[in-house]
Amino acid sequence: MNVIFYSAPGTSQGEKLQRVIDILVPRNNVETFRTIPSLLQRLHQPLPEAVVFVFLVSSREELLELVEYQEWLRDRRLILVLPDDDMETISRGHALRPRFVTYAESDFIDISAVLGKMLGVGVLQSSSLVSTRLPEILGNIHNE
Repeated sequence: MNVIFYSAPGTSQGEKLQRVIDILVPRNNVETFRTIPSLLQRLHQPLPEAVVFVFLVSSREELLELVEYQEWLRDRRLILVLPDDDMETISRGHALRPRFVTYAESDFIDISAVLGKMLGVGVLQSSSLVSTRLPEILGNIHNE
């Protein structure tokens, strides 16, 4: 299964989330986008059914821009990381119909579990790579 990951450039949370994804998904199965125009260009191309989207939204403005293209994400597996837990932000984020929502200040342990399940990794401890590397990565995340 493939992952399409979006995060604005230069965000420390984006780099941390990228590391979590790298533990669960082989690098050649991850497409990373750092600008909305590049992401939208990819959304206009044929997409495989077996794809999970992970969007780390850094601002409300960015979220509003993504919501304009919600039809391109209809019935897709989407993990959405919102910039804050304000009710308006949450409401607008749900317009994208994500399967899972969390916030930028998360430690991403929840995302690793949800993404692992979506990818069919099963129980995370059953994969030796995940069970040995995830605590190390998440430990580094907590320390940054």
